[in-house]
Amino acid sequence: MNNNPPYDTNIELLISKVNHSMVLIRRKELAKYHIAPRQLYILHVIHTLDSRATSLTVAKEVDREVNVINRLLINLEKDGLIKRIKKTPKSKLLSLKLTRKGLEMIKINIRSEAIDSLLTFLPKDEILQMDSTLEKVLLKLTEFIPDPD
Repeated sequence: MNNNPPYDTNIELLISKVNHSMVLIRRKELAKYHIAPRQLYILHVIHTLDSRATSLTVAKEVDREVNVINRLLINLEKDGLIKRIKKTPKSKLLSLKLTRKGLEMIKINIRSEAIDSLLTFLPKDEILQMDSTLEKVLLKLTEFIPDPD
């Protein structure tokens, strides 16, 4: 059976370049707030999870290893953006809470000025088609992501 696609494409390279460009632009946009895009994203995840936010639930939500998330959470706590609180005095499980500073930070518009500019540059039907296509691609890609067991 031939597993080659019936056409030539450089889509993997294009997606990589788009992602890289978006990260660079977003870093520059957020630099005035002294926060990285990944940190802001994690704050939004913690806010969304609310009382269910732990390092494990955040890791699952963002498809990252718990040890990677723990390092990021330690830095967010050092920066005064979150607090890690024991669920019970004897528990090793830590609940995550946004501090006042963390809550203020998530008020930063998650959408970038560059993306807004892009969305006014492209026709609406192309934006909706791109959105639909990327959702399908993400769903299909989840089939290839190994379970974190």
